[in-house]
Amino acid sequence: MKNRITGPLGLAFSIATIFLCVATAAQAALIFETTDFITDAKGINYSFPAQENHTHYTATLSDLSFAPLSFDYLGLSISTSTQTLGKMDGPGCFTFAIDPGTTYFFNVFGDGGGIYNTGLYGLQVTAAPVPAALGLFASGLIALVAIKRRSL
Repeated sequence: MKNRITGPLGLAFSIATIFLCVATAAQAALIFETTDFITDAKGINYSFPAQENHTHYTATLSDLSFAPLSFDYLGLSISTSTQTLGKMDGPGCFTFAIDPGTTYFFNVFGDGGGIYNTGLYGLQVTAAPVPAALGLFASGLIALVAIKRRSL
């Protein structure tokens, strides 16, 4: 005997499957990427204009140092000309919202360490595919509601 999921629950699972496929197909678009050395203590600035078709970006700062190169300190801040959108001390990533057409500034700060007083970092900015993720989340909520109603 075959068990088939029908009704609202089956529809919710079908929608979730479709959104999962769309989310997988909509890979995050690479906007900016660089790798550079910091010797001694200094900051390096980058800028880029935000694209019209994306509203959320993810910035990832990686410590690519290896012995004998290492950082005593590594940090990142992202800002416009008037406000700071986010910052972090050390490697990691965070997501931030943007206004299309605005210019954004990335400030990488570091203090080189090790025997050469140098460190190597990587900075990557990608456009986050938020609409697909929101659709997947919404279909999951529909499935939970359908399961709850069915159990009552």
